[in-house]
Amino acid sequence: MQWPARQEFERRAGRQQSWGVGLMAVSVALFLWLGYLLLIPFTVHHYNDEIACEAPVFYSGESTSYSEGAAGRCSAERDWPELLGVGFLAVPPAVVGAALFTSGSARRRASAHVFQVLETQDSEERARKKMTRPKL
Repeated sequence: MQWPARQEFERRAGRQQSWGVGLMAVSVALFLWLGYLLLIPFTVHHYNDEIACEAPVFYSGESTSYSEGAAGRCSAERDWPELLGVGFLAVPPAVVGAALFTSGSARRRASAHVFQVLETQDSEERARKKMTRPKL
């Protein structure tokens, strides 16, 4: 009786959950990229020269013996505002994805509960009708 409505409701809730998972996957990819940019050493190619640079998180100007030009090229390659921009870009998809996934899960649970209540009411009504039927 309510089966088509339930299927449509479940389909919409599943779609909402899928969008949430997809947005969270985008956010995870951006955070992994940010982690790569922050934690992995890299090289800078400058003319015919190749300069080995430390990861931005582990670089401290006092402990390493970069020449002034090499340190400037390394810091220009992985600039902090760019790295923070990647981090800030990863936050909105994470928040929206988590909200969509949670909302879709809540819709599915509420739908299952409502239809279970309806089925219970129908079975109680059938049992009541069966008991009030005159016996022959």
